[in-house]
Amino acid sequence: MKPISIALMVYQGSNPSRNALTEENYKPLADALLEAGFYVESMLYHDSKVRELEADLMRFSAVLVWVNPIMEPGLDRRSLDRLLVDISRKGVYVSTHPEVIYKLGTKEVLYSTRQMDWGGDTKIYTTYEDFVKHFLPSMDELSIRILKQYRGDGGKGVYKVSAGDSCKNTLNVVPADAPQERTTLPKDDFNREFKKYFESGGMIVNQKWAHGITNGMVRCYLTGTKVSGFGYQETVALCPQASSPDSESRPISRRYYFSEDCGLFQDLRQIMNEKWIPQLQEIHSIADEAMPLLWDIDLFINDVNTKQTEEKYTLCEMNVSCVSPFPPSSVRHVVATLKERMQVQK
Repeated sequence: MKPISIALMVYQGSNPSRNALTEENYKPLADALLEAGFYVESMLYHDSKVRELEADLMRFSAVLVWVNPIMEPGLDRRSLDRLLVDISRKGVYVSTHPEVIYKLGTKEVLYSTRQMDWGGDTKIYTTYEDFVKHFLPSMDELSIRILKQYRGDGGKGVYKVSAGDSCKNTLNVVPADAPQERTTLPKDDFNREFKKYFESGGMIVNQKWAHGITNGMVRCYLTGTKVSGFGYQETVALCPQASSPDSESRPISRRYYFSEDCGLFQDLRQIMNEKWIPQLQEIHSIADEAMPLLWDIDLFINDVNTKQTEEKYTLCEMNVSCVSPFPPSSVRHVVATLKERMQVQK
């Protein structure tokens, strides 16, 4: 019997010799898929080769995709998304369908889930005019807000904003991807600086500063609708000294990985599996079989000592289109879930 064929697709960039079967981040999964009886091949994505890729990808039963939301300056995922939609319509299983990415994998999910336990004071601006009219009134003299562009990765387009004076004539702005470049801008310059994020249908989410950032961040890895592992990072982008939320940001620390059985996070695992994921699916009308094959949810810890899990975490973001690296525990869950979904595809 011919084995089910799987493509592991990564971004080519400036390296045409990339191979997902041998790279550290993907090799354990590639080996596990091969051991499970799949045929596995590495594929490289680039906007310039979309037409050839579509024909080539039709050889596979499934395509597992690791391509960042913003790959290089001037590029976005539009060509990739069209490619994935086209092959999906023709019967190829895609690890995360672009329709689901648009529901869960953009910063808009912070607004759509603001009524959930992990939500809070979150606003969204869908036009530049809306932003200019309503953002500054959302702040008081002492408040700190986080502005996030619609799609991005690695802290790009994420800013910590506070009033520079009591009349809000100036704003202090700290970019998450370069906190050393903190600036103070007159309000008109500030508004113009953010105009670019509304081009091509973009939007901006305005989120209240999460004081729990000083407790670190838990990354909850999921396969389909179930938790498959965890990551913990003590210091993330924009994290200040614990004693002063407006102090200089601390250096980002490494992330440590744990299995889904780790005792430190069993309260989170339970509420995620039993309550939060079903709520998320209901809000966005996503069936179990359409949930991403591998994705994650980043959460700030509001209070490390509380026993009230509903109050313990604040949502930072979700990643559904390019989750890498991931805990070793997620590998067997991905393989098992892929097997189940391939049976349904037949």
